[in-house]
Amino acid sequence: MNVNNKIFDNLTNKTLIASPYMLDELFDKSLIYMLSHTAEGAMGLIFNHFVDHTAIKSFFNIVDDKIDEHLTMPLYLGGPVEHQRGFFLHSDDYNKNLLLKCPNNLALSSNPEISYDIAHGNGPKNSLFIIGYTVWKSGQLEEEIKNNFWIVTDSDQEFIFSEHPESNEYPDNKWRQALENFGIKKSHFIIQTSNA
Repeated sequence: MNVNNKIFDNLTNKTLIASPYMLDELFDKSLIYMLSHTAEGAMGLIFNHFVDHTAIKSFFNIVDDKIDEHLTMPLYLGGPVEHQRGFFLHSDDYNKNLLLKCPNNLALSSNPEISYDIAHGNGPKNSLFIIGYTVWKSGQLEEEIKNNFWIVTDSDQEFIFSEHPESNEYPDNKWRQALENFGIKKSHFIIQTSNA
């Protein structure tokens, strides 16, 4: 499959919005921040699949009597790959040991030091803790976009970090808001078959 390289470059640092045509239950109503997109494949983090609130001190095994053991942060599921691996997608006002510095004032960290700094109030202004990630093999994402499974948009830091979740309805609400920001309603989509 021959695809213009410029298409690959343009999807890095973009946001994917799952369309109502999405067939995969895991990605239904997903919003994904794209970390990379090349001819070899793509990688991203779902940032609206809230799992639960987790106690920072116990989850990250922080030994410090000054930190409230009841201090919590929301935990998100970033995709089906490597759930034992965690990432902080955060504002770039925090720049210690970054894994990746992204446009739109975003950054990615996986160093345990950031959890300690967040617990002490010295972390980034905005952050999401995400376990796991999403990957596509070469050509797979392009095929999904061609089949209208995803809507591609610019990433907006304010939107990514908006609305801390309080219920399992949160992913649906944020997904609907993403569509509305585009001027799209779910009812605008009509199921139709494509000609091979």
